[in-house]
Amino acid sequence: MRIGIIGLTLKGTSDLVTPGGIKGLTFEDEARSINALVPTLKAKGADAIVVLIHQGGAQDKPDDPSGCSGFTGEIRPILDALDPRVDLVVSGHTHKSYVCNYGDLNPAHPVLLTSAGVYGEEVTDITLTIDPAAHKVVGKKAVNVIVQSGSYTGALGPVNPTTIYPEFAPRADVAGYVQTYVDASKNFAQKPAGHLAGPASGKVLGQLIADSQLAASRNAGAQIAFMNPFGVRTGLVPGEGGTVRFGDLYAVQPFGNTLVTQTMTGAEIKAVLEQGFDSNGPNQALAPSSGFTYRYDLSRPLGDRVFDLMLDGRPLDMAASYRVTTNNFLAQGGDSFTLLAKQRDAVAGGVDLDAMQAWLEAVPLRPVPSEDRAVEVKH
Repeated sequence: MRIGIIGLTLKGTSDLVTPGGIKGLTFEDEARSINALVPTLKAKGADAIVVLIHQGGAQDKPDDPSGCSGFTGEIRPILDALDPRVDLVVSGHTHKSYVCNYGDLNPAHPVLLTSAGVYGEEVTDITLTIDPAAHKVVGKKAVNVIVQSGSYTGALGPVNPTTIYPEFAPRADVAGYVQTYVDASKNFAQKPAGHLAGPASGKVLGQLIADSQLAASRNAGAQIAFMNPFGVRTGLVPGEGGTVRFGDLYAVQPFGNTLVTQTMTGAEIKAVLEQGFDSNGPNQALAPSSGFTYRYDLSRPLGDRVFDLMLDGRPLDMAASYRVTTNNFLAQGGDSFTLLAKQRDAVAGGVDLDAMQAWLEAVPLRPVPSEDRAVEVKH
């Protein structure tokens, strides 16, 4: 049997990665790109065609990892435009779990669609049945298998197996291979990197990171710092006595980004924050550093959702200039914050991890931010 595989990213890649890394590249319509390759694969004798794509959707019953209830998402118009000779689409991007017989939603495109969630929590077991005489797929099915071995301690604390799903013993050769790198990095990863008064995750951790970046860039004149929520990859849970290890910090910010401080007017800062709630991708409330607060209301018109911007207890002056720090990913327009790429008087700083470590080491026990600096107004 011959399997043709098409792999591609998504059309919106330019909004999701560091712009400097894709200079000169363009990202075209996903369905047209796939369809252009199908005849070539068929001509080479492909009995089945599989697409691996970094785009996805979501169902409304997340507790059923192999379900497809109320399925929505940006993958749907792509599937609706696919060459019907595509048999299977393995998707991602949304971090959601689902298995969809898409023919139930659109009979003209009976493709099997899968996604295995996030962080290796699942593996999709996919079976394609192929008729060797007719050279075509005559059956397809898939199920998301929950991956769990024994108890362990994760970033948010102890994790125990559930009896709902089976446990799998680690494969000895793979476990040994992984252990080689665990051992090699252990001394450095276990190195103390400061102390934190309690666990932090989500927007609270984003604010803590913004505080560290503001402190690290004061010598560049920084008055405000912002952290993007998708750049915070896990929670931060201190150990005994509030001790935080370097490996904990690395798990939170594994990208090796550097800091950039630039000059922006109050109006430009507001416009950047508005980009977090525009129609380009998911909503993202940038986490601000201490002293800066704002509110936002998603029921208001686009471009006017952010209001009550305050710095050190006073309204932000729309005409005044301020020094603003972000990581270099944001400063190049990453995560669709394109207005940050219009840099003025930019000063490059150190690595984000170094800033966080210095912030946690600067006091005996760093408090966790308790205030909500970016407040959503709900009706």
